[in-house]
Amino acid sequence: MATAKVASAVTASQLSSKPSHEVIIGDALLSDAAAIALIGANTFTAAFGFSVPANDLAAFLAATYSAEAVEAEILNAQKTNTSTFVARDESGEVLGFVQLVRSLSDPCLTGDESTHAELRRLYVSTTAHGRGIGSKLIAAVESKAKAEGFKTLWLTVWEENANAQRLYQRLGYVKVGETEFATGDCIQTDYVFSKKSW
Repeated sequence: MATAKVASAVTASQLSSKPSHEVIIGDALLSDAAAIALIGANTFTAAFGFSVPANDLAAFLAATYSAEAVEAEILNAQKTNTSTFVARDESGEVLGFVQLVRSLSDPCLTGDESTHAELRRLYVSTTAHGRGIGSKLIAAVESKAKAEGFKTLWLTVWEENANAQRLYQRLGYVKVGETEFATGDCIQTDYVFSKKSW
């Protein structure tokens, strides 16, 4: 999906005086934990903070998007069957991240659960929106899941996040059900989307 075009004589950045916005997708490093935590906390707060009581939001962010929590996820990746991918610009700055969680399913999905994998926590820095970074991160997860033999890739998206729903639908994901998402005592509805044999 997100493939680079090969230029025979000149590159696109040489044709324009605008700065390059090359994005490199790779595995998260332990040294990326603080940047991932900051993007996760800022993006989650911007998208959902208004809908969650302040104390529930603060507790969720501390448990999920502190540098220590992200470091623990990266260190325990093999044990939890989770890979975290980051998008970096040409200077190495982390612009976004996404996770692939292997052999995890949801009750609304059909088929052999061992062939299911979850696309989790797709977050792009608000300063980098509109550059196709989310689509590139999704493509990285899809490629890895396909290479590992998974047949169904699924994700959840907040029922009120219409922009994300449109992105996933444009990329071939279909709504297959609903689930609850807890942020402290606040319970919200997420839609479950899946894509089979992509």
